[in-house]
Amino acid sequence: MDEKYPNVSEAAANMKMGESAPVNIPVQMLAVTDRNGRLTPIWFRFETSDHLIQKVSIEKTISRDESRYVGVWEKRFICSAVFEDRRRLMELRYHVESQKWRIFQFLS
Repeated sequence: MDEKYPNVSEAAANMKMGESAPVNIPVQMLAVTDRNGRLTPIWFRFETSDHLIQKVSIEKTISRDESRYVGVWEKRFICSAVFEDRRRLMELRYHVESQKWRIFQFLS
């Protein structure tokens, strides 16, 4: 198994209800901005450990905020999406300087 791109079900399999653990899966994101520059993620895709590309549509953006921690500026999004036949709550992060997206952690 390629540790850089873990299979989502394997990464989430060891989580107990109410726990969250960083998984840091890099994703290709389609997002839109409004006239004020506010980002809204629409869908993303990522490579599984089997080297397949999986596309996931985001149902709802529940919350968003920004953080600057040790010089790293990131935008955080809590989103709901359905994939692998389950509705999942996840935290997506956008690194402003590198303009890269990732699934930071699964919340459910």
